[in-house]
Amino acid sequence: ADMLTTRAIPASAVLPNHATKPEDVVGKVATGPIYTGEQVLNAKVTSFNEQNSLAFRVPDGMRALSLQVPHEAWIAAGLPQPGDRVDVIGITTLSKTDPLTGQEKPDVLSGVIAQDVEVLAVSQSIVKVVPNLDQRATKASGGALDGGSSGATNTTGSPLGDGATYEKSISVTLALTPEAAAKVALIDALKDDVAQYRLIVRQKGDGTPIAGRVTWSLEDVFDTKKR
Repeated sequence: ADMLTTRAIPASAVLPNHATKPEDVVGKVATGPIYTGEQVLNAKVTSFNEQNSLAFRVPDGMRALSLQVPHEAWIAAGLPQPGDRVDVIGITTLSKTDPLTGQEKPDVLSGVIAQDVEVLAVSQSIVKVVPNLDQRATKASGGALDGGSSGATNTTGSPLGDGATYEKSISVTLALTPEAAAKVALIDALKDDVAQYRLIVRQKGDGTPIAGRVTWSLEDVFDTKKR
């Protein structure tokens, strides 16, 4: 309660879905930073209720899939942290028979099979974020509740890493659509000499889809296709 104060503000300055009484938010947890003088919105506070399990970290419409990590290079040297976003590359090493000679030759393919994927956990370290599960809405009025001079609650609204590295991790958990999860799981289920995956880390805030082609072969890499 000592983090909050009330003050009158013009109706035109009142934000939608603001809290009007301290008792509406006292005891709840902020899902993002709330600064001194800022109006407290119901959408930025939640009843925490020990929401510490992985299920509370899975975004809407996604599924959590854990992959085995046989080598740190598969997950960018173990440097990605929970909350980072990555693309998933699948690599398959199969063989095909030349119809003219009958000889077998390698058929190596590489492709992006999932884009802009959130890392939910590395080993048993999960993403540090407070999910907002409250779906309440309140009517706007002439008074609003704002953050008082005592400061804001110490929470984070977006996933933040702690600087840890995970070179020795044995698993990584990703948030994937069911369809992408099936593709990635298929690569992970095959033997390592047949199929592998790689995580390539995105710059913070980059959600741009990959333009153009997303699959390549050895012929593409070495430009051996006949023209």
